[in-house]
Amino acid sequence: MQKEKAVNRFREVARAPYKYLQKLKKETGKALIGSTCAFTPEEFILASGAHPFRIFGESESLSGADAHIQAYGCSMVRGMLEDGLSGKLGFLDGVVFPHACDSIQRLSDIWRLNIKSLHFDVLLPVKLDSPLAKSYFFNVLKRFRKDLEIALAVKITEEALKEAVVLMNNLRRRLIRLYKLQSERPGILSGSDLSAVV
Repeated sequence: MQKEKAVNRFREVARAPYKYLQKLKKETGKALIGSTCAFTPEEFILASGAHPFRIFGESESLSGADAHIQAYGCSMVRGMLEDGLSGKLGFLDGVVFPHACDSIQRLSDIWRLNIKSLHFDVLLPVKLDSPLAKSYFFNVLKRFRKDLEIALAVKITEEALKEAVVLMNNLRRRLIRLYKLQSERPGILSGSDLSAVV
């Protein structure tokens, strides 16, 4: 019964994420920062006192996005753009665009020109196993931190950043445990419930 109650809460949020986020913002007063890719360094967003949110897009029609991106373009990017253009994401205080693929790079450009919100480009290195790449990546994170501090008028402390790293690492460990449990005991959660939890 406890499992069902917990999963029901995840289902509720997954069915209407924007509604949930608007309520969260109203209740907490926290800034909401959307991210367009799993490579977003969410730890910095959390450490700034804001709440990160992974945008997937929930619009059924993509007519606004079709005016900017070819119909054969990435459906996730087109969905995010449609929600941005239609005003469905107007509750977000800003959006992060990690340049992880060509589609998100183009989305960043289109968004900047058409949608009024804080805009953060995070130009990630493709390769991380060299000293130069690590130095570059460190500077990218440093700049993102500074951009957040300026945009949100906050100071991201080392303590807040460490707490955010601990929180996110704990969340990642729990998700790994959940996936392992699901592989060891298939069916313990349905695919749609697993997706809602994640």
